[in-house]
Amino acid sequence: MSELEAIASTLSPDIIAINETWIDVNGRHLPAEVSIKGYVLHNVDKPSHSNRGGGSLIYIKEKFQPQIKTKRATEKSEILHLNIQPHPGQTIKIVLVYRNPTCTAIEDDEFYDCLDIILSTPHETLIMGDFNLHHIHWTTRQSQAPGSKLIDLMNTNSLQQHVNKPTRGNNILDLVMTTTDLSINGLEVTDKISDHQTIDFSLEVQDPNTRTQHKQVHDYKRANFELMKEELGSYNYEVLMNNKNAEECYMISKIRLQPLQTTISQESESGQLITLLGSHKRLNASSMQDNIRTEDSNDTKQNPIVKNISTPAGLLSEL
Repeated sequence: MSELEAIASTLSPDIIAINETWIDVNGRHLPAEVSIKGYVLHNVDKPSHSNRGGGSLIYIKEKFQPQIKTKRATEKSEILHLNIQPHPGQTIKIVLVYRNPTCTAIEDDEFYDCLDIILSTPHETLIMGDFNLHHIHWTTRQSQAPGSKLIDLMNTNSLQQHVNKPTRGNNILDLVMTTTDLSINGLEVTDKISDHQTIDFSLEVQDPNTRTQHKQVHDYKRANFELMKEELGSYNYEVLMNNKNAEECYMISKIRLQPLQTTISQESESGQLITLLGSHKRLNASSMQDNIRTEDSNDTKQNPIVKNISTPAGLLSEL
């Protein structure tokens, strides 16, 4: 317990999940004996009449508002299912499992049926734990019984398995699986706490409330500067600016330049937005003074070049 407390204090993971705890919170162990400051403890124990061993638990930080959804324990398997809310309106299912290697075919059917029911709801899902399946070829996703039942569950529910290094001896017994809408980052198989290696990873969670930001810009790289030169060269500036002071000359130039900034956004066949320089109405010298207000008020509105900016949300860590 002291080693586990040191990990929680040093690394401060958001979630800590453990199999084969040999803990009986409802019997021989007091809750205070297994609690970790700053974490909520959820556990599932083997039936009280079973032999020693077994038991699964999850420590999770309170900010994720964990809710127990499924607690299932038999002689040879355990399933602990929590729902968490990393962001308002978002639910992620966290499922910790343990499967004894001596499970019979009937016991396996019941075990995977329970997981299938949990996966039937549309929320993002993380499943992790000790499956004790020795002979799955993870590159090809091929296995004989009993591993074939897990492969069927994964194929049916579009699950991805992320552990590719042995976690006990030469075998990958401890698995981390996610639905396709969740991303795993930085997964490492690290030092032992028990007879199994520890798995450390981050779960990337996108805030569904984050909105795409849009910004209007002129795309001058695509501007038609030849057209601009032609338009600006068509005016008789000696006549336009005759007997005008500096401020009046500035306003005349501004009125002439503003229409040339107008951008027209169009969508190409590939869906990419492109920008062209728009044409504008020419004014001759005699009508310029009468049309300054009209030209300014009728300036063509811009259509934006849309740039999508997304901000990644927080990370969940699990040991």
